[in-house]
Amino acid sequence: MALRDVAVVGVHATEQARTLPHRTSLDLAQESVLGALADAGLEPHEVDGVAADWPGPGGRRGEPASWTSVLGGPLSWVSDGLLDAAGARGVMKAAAAISAGLCDVAVVGGGLAGRFGRGQTVNGAEDFIEFTDVWGAYVVPLFALVAQGHLQRFGTTPEQLATVAATIRNNGSKNPEAVMSGRGPYTVDDVLASPMLATPFHLLDVCIAGEGGGAVVLTSVERARDLRHPPIAILGAGMELSGAAYAAPPEYDTVGRLGARAAQRALGMAGLTAQQVDVFSVYDPNSFEIIRQMEVLGLCEEGEGGPFVEDGNIGLDGKHPTNPDGGCLAYAWNGTQQMTLKIVEAVRQLRGTAVNQVPGAETAVAANAGSAAAHYELVVLGRA
Repeated sequence: MALRDVAVVGVHATEQARTLPHRTSLDLAQESVLGALADAGLEPHEVDGVAADWPGPGGRRGEPASWTSVLGGPLSWVSDGLLDAAGARGVMKAAAAISAGLCDVAVVGGGLAGRFGRGQTVNGAEDFIEFTDVWGAYVVPLFALVAQGHLQRFGTTPEQLATVAATIRNNGSKNPEAVMSGRGPYTVDDVLASPMLATPFHLLDVCIAGEGGGAVVLTSVERARDLRHPPIAILGAGMELSGAAYAAPPEYDTVGRLGARAAQRALGMAGLTAQQVDVFSVYDPNSFEIIRQMEVLGLCEEGEGGPFVEDGNIGLDGKHPTNPDGGCLAYAWNGTQQMTLKIVEAVRQLRGTAVNQVPGAETAVAANAGSAAAHYELVVLGRA
């Protein structure tokens, strides 16, 4: 069985909010997994592969075998790394396990609650990191270092970054499921007028932080044809890593092109060029990462990402619609499961059920992480 013989057959996203004081991480994780199975038309006991968060209580925190108490049957395969339980990395590993015959039905996902109180924000890692934390660096200034390098080398402008932010935030403003639903429309001037956080990022250039969950279910395309929805096949996948995440302040020379090799591999497997992809659901911790990804995915040349987005290419009615749900900038960032939400949106687009539906979408790229995080994963999805 080849990778493209595996399909996503179920998806689910929970409620998303800045805080969810009435929920727990376990509650959200279980809703995500069971909701995705219900969407697929599968029973919990049919799952024999798990790459999903187990936040506890009960079982053992971080141990995916703990899911047997919920699913009701033995497991044939598990993956217990934090990033293996979410998004493109989780999907490609689960798909590889199904393709290799190690399991038949796999779930990827989880949830997060109880993380954010008033004034709390996101750090790059849970543990102390000696070469970044000592400077007081967190996610925003680390990504800003890479963005500033691009601005200085290629003349990318704050207005071009703001164009990205306004475009994707306005998508989220029209999405009733988004944390920022109804909070627009935003203009370029609105973004530039918001407070500066870390040059060149203004407040509205940077994604929200919140709580919620999501999950996806995978099985073979052959089995998928008997299930509730048309299967969405995994046409290609790739990952690229330049080191441990947030271990040191990033430089453009090291991570500015991170993901280009992975994209070439994934698109090559799919037999597509980036220009042939109908919709993009990619990581947007800030406006610059969209510009950078347009370049590494091959939609434009290095240094041309600023004018590319300024020309309207990433809008809902543009040539390459990007993050129609509002992305991390407006829909949701919920810990590692924001990566899974990229898959959920891509699948919804290909099913034709998305809120901001791209007409006739048949292929999609879902991608996670980026330059300062030192890792990048993507999958190419298409109607089977």
